[in-house]
Amino acid sequence: MIADRLDLPTPWAARPLSGTVEEGRRLSRWMGQEYLVETWDQAWPPERWSEELRRLRESREGGPFLITYEGRHFAYVEVYRPLYSNIAAFQPWSRHDLGFHLAIVDRALTGRGLGTAFVSDLVRTLFRCSPGAERVAAEPDVRNLACRRVMERAGMSWVRTVRLPHKEAALHVCPRSRVRPAPERPDVAAPLDERPDVAAPLGERPEARHPAV
Repeated sequence: MIADRLDLPTPWAARPLSGTVEEGRRLSRWMGQEYLVETWDQAWPPERWSEELRRLRESREGGPFLITYEGRHFAYVEVYRPLYSNIAAFQPWSRHDLGFHLAIVDRALTGRGLGTAFVSDLVRTLFRCSPGAERVAAEPDVRNLACRRVMERAGMSWVRTVRLPHKEAALHVCPRSRVRPAPERPDVAAPLDERPDVAAPLGERPEARHPAV
C-alpha cells in the first residue's frame, strides 16, 4: 500500500478507498458515464470495482482515493509506483518515485481550469508524501493533446512516447528539482482546450487508464 492519506491543500480533500460495496457502486456509476466509458474503458459492475479497489489497497503498486472539491465529488485518483508498473522499463525509476491516474468524475466541474490546478497541487502533495521520491509521473494517451497540455501547465514535462499494452502513451515527468511552489491563490480560470469531452480524465488514454500503466 502506497499511502493511507493524501494531505491535499484546500479546496481539495482526499479519502482513501478500501473496496466497500458502496464504493464499488459509486465507481461503477461514475465509470458508466459516456465520456469515461470512452476514455477509461472500465464500465465495470460494482462487484468488480470493489474487488479492484481492494486489490489496489493491498498491493504495493497502488492506492485509490476519492477527491472532493469544496466538498463536492471531483475525481478518482490512483497513486502508483512507476518501478512496479508498465512504465518501469522507460526510465531509471527510484523505488520512492510516484505516478498517478486521474479521472474527473463530475463533468460539470470540467472546463474550468480545475484539472490543471488539481494536478499542480497533487504533484506537490505526492512529493511531500514520499520524501525520497525524485520524480512524479503520468502518461496520457499521445492523442489526448488537451490532457498533455494540462500536464505541461502543471509542470510535468513530456519525456518520450512509450508503447504500453493498452495504448501509446506520452510519458510526462516532474522531477523534484522542478516542482512549482504553491500559488497564493490558485488560478482556476477555464482554458478553452480543457473541455469535458477531451480532457476530463487525466493520466490515461484519450485518457483510458489502467491501474498499473
